[in-house]
Amino acid sequence: MSKRILILVGIPDFDYSNQMSAVASFLKTIKTAFENEGHEVDFGESKTLALKKDSSELSENLKSKHSIIGKVKRAVKSAVKAWPWLYHSLAFRKFFKKQDNLSVKLLERKPYDHVIEFHTVGSTLGAQLAERWGANFSVIFDSPVEEQFYEMHGTKTVHWSRILNSEKVTLEAADNIMAYSPACEAHIQLKYNLKGAVGVLPCVVNKANVVNSPQSNEFNIGFIGSFLSWHKVDLLVRVFQKFYLTHKNARLQLIGYGVEWNNVKTLVDRLGLTEVVDMPGFVSEAELLNYKTWFSVAIMPGSNWYGSPLKLFEYAQSQIPFIAPTTKTVVSIFQENAHCLYIDPTDEANSLLEKLTYSIQNPLKMNEMANHAQSYVQENFESTIYGEKLVEVLMTKL
Repeated sequence: MSKRILILVGIPDFDYSNQMSAVASFLKTIKTAFENEGHEVDFGESKTLALKKDSSELSENLKSKHSIIGKVKRAVKSAVKAWPWLYHSLAFRKFFKKQDNLSVKLLERKPYDHVIEFHTVGSTLGAQLAERWGANFSVIFDSPVEEQFYEMHGTKTVHWSRILNSEKVTLEAADNIMAYSPACEAHIQLKYNLKGAVGVLPCVVNKANVVNSPQSNEFNIGFIGSFLSWHKVDLLVRVFQKFYLTHKNARLQLIGYGVEWNNVKTLVDRLGLTEVVDMPGFVSEAELLNYKTWFSVAIMPGSNWYGSPLKLFEYAQSQIPFIAPTTKTVVSIFQENAHCLYIDPTDEANSLLEKLTYSIQNPLKMNEMANHAQSYVQENFESTIYGEKLVEVLMTKL
């Protein structure tokens, strides 16, 4: 029987159409999976852009006033950032107020039969809506919110009890929960009194593939992703400097952006690697396909223990050999020396250097592992197969 399904994330002004957002891409994957089963699927309240007045219409006095106000706001913001606890307490006060207003907007809609929430910090939105409508409620457990918050911001806030309680309320209200790995399932089973069924399924976004065909006279080392502290792009740069000393045909290509981008760029410049390290930031999908065509090996230098390795799936889909971090979630998906090489967590820098050296010296073995990884991903996570698994994990059987 066809059902009305609402998919949402509790981020105010979230843009569900943003092609550069991994979350938006994954939610679209879920939407397509349920639509293929004949269900009517909507997204939550989406971002709307207000029209800006042409600056030429503003009087000179008004322009000057706006400029002064803007400078004052920036100065105050910069000063408050010196106290992270205070800054994030104020910032999230506004965030949570907007988050609370989302339920008011969504309750104006015709009731849904099923609510699916990609849970994020402070949100009990999905649980509230499902209870009001008498709907089934499913949750994607993306991360332990308090761990991710502290990793990103380096501080707690005055809202800490809300952050902790929102995850508890959400997970304990869920009829179905999707966890990315056995480690994630064990974490929430131990921490909460769950009534719903927990299904283990990694987060995968199927993208256009390429035929990986690097030039034989170059050794292109690739990274695609967000420049976040736990991805350890700085580690990759430092290791590359040593690798380049003995492999002058090597080039490092760091594709993407994030809060650590400027720090990494400064490190690249300081180490004198500007001519052999590409940092184009975000690129179009067409440009990204070209980069993936040239990669001799792709690297995920680091991850947090719970993170589902979107980019490793992306590398495997295009048969790119890859080197991965030894985290609980990653090792539950890919097999060492069968699908990829792993970085030893007890000596990351030397281990990564060894794995890069092995990769350039053993291209046939690396290609063999890439071929096995591609076959494994195709057999288990191809878009149609994966869509059916998503529906099975997220929809209560009636």
